Amino acid sequence: MMRLRKFPVSWDQIIGNHLYNRVTFDMNLLRSANAIESYYEIISRYQQIFDYVKGDDTTEVYTASNLLPFTLYSSYEYMSKFRLCRWIYQNGQMKTPNSLAEMQVEDRIVKAHNKLSESVKQCRKTYFIWDSNIFLSFVKEIKYFASLNLITEDDVAHLKDELYQLLSVMETLSVKGEFSEGRKVSFYLSNIDFEATYTYIEKQDYQVSLLRVYSINSMDSQSPQICQIQRNWIQSLKRHSTLISESGEAQRIEFLQKQRTVIDTL
Repeated sequence: MMRLRKFPVSWDQIIGNHLYNRVTFDMNLLRSANAIESYYEIISRYQQIFDYVKGDDTTEVYTASNLLPFTLYSSYEYMSKFRLCRWIYQNGQMKTPNSLAEMQVEDRIVKAHNKLSESVKQCRKTYFIWDSNIFLSFVKEIKYFASLNLITEDDVAHLKDELYQLLSVMETLSVKGEFSEGRKVSFYLSNIDFEATYTYIEKQDYQVSLLRVYSINSMDSQSPQICQIQRNWIQSLKRHSTLISESGEAQRIEFLQKQRTVIDTL
């Protein structure tokens, strides 16, 4: 028998919730009152899902996002620190460091960030559908925190440099169309706006849908009905999007230049 911590078991299956037109969402309410512990819980839960699916040849991951996916920048020192800084500040549970350079991040969290980044790259097929202004929100938040003196000018310079690095990596990935041999990645630019970040993950005999809530957390469901709706919605967005990996060179160049222009404003 599989244990819950090893396998993301569906609550619908556990409680027998098979009534028509009723499904169960896991809100993933955090057990710890401490902001750092809560953050670590969230990262660990994401890691649990990717650990379960990454080694299967049938795994496909779909993410439609109007924000930079954390899984793409979790291994970057200053960007991941900034994400954690925002979480601490929004929870109001401790004084936010005035300098990311001086911010001490526990080793277990740094390791969790790096492991998550590597796990995502090991999935067989990954599809990203992005808003054309995907860097804009992150840049606006950096400017806001800088205006409150919650991060320094030097922090902003480091963040700017890492954003350029990330954009360069994205350009390379979009040209190659893979994270590594046999690990395909596709990038699409949406031609219509969407309001949230949606993720759908499937492999043989397993599927889960995630909806981003509360900054970095998400609620999820393994309900077949919800997963089918989520999959259909993401596929609909994909049909109204332009593929810029391994093709769509003109659109890719235009998109990358637009993001550079946004980063330039820092």
